[in-house]
Amino acid sequence: MFLFACLSQICATDQNTTKIQISKEMMDKHPIKPHHANISLTCINCHQGQGDDPEKFKAIGDKGCISCHGDKKRIAKRLEYMDMLKANPHNSVHDGPTLYCDECHNEHKKSTNMCLECHESEVKHWMGVTP
Repeated sequence: MFLFACLSQICATDQNTTKIQISKEMMDKHPIKPHHANISLTCINCHQGQGDDPEKFKAIGDKGCISCHGDKKRIAKRLEYMDMLKANPHNSVHDGPTLYCDECHNEHKKSTNMCLECHESEVKHWMGVTP
């Protein structure tokens, strides 16, 4: 949450040559999830190499997610305790490990639990809030 306390934040690319200014308005419009902010991730951690205009930053897709979280098989393995209820969305009986990360997870807005589309009554017993 400390990220939101500043009027603006200056991020540097990994080459430390370009300073990118992230305004409070931009941070309010595209907030960083608390579990990422708590480990000091900033806009540039995900959007490095996308230029110096935050208004032009693009979604990072699965490649960006797995660069930190590991590949989809590793994620499914880490959550395999959910398999006993056939409730591991990362190794679903419907899709296996083929779902795109952003089908459920979203950094800048509330995430969606796709399982709820068909399994509304069961999901509350299977899992908690989608991060």
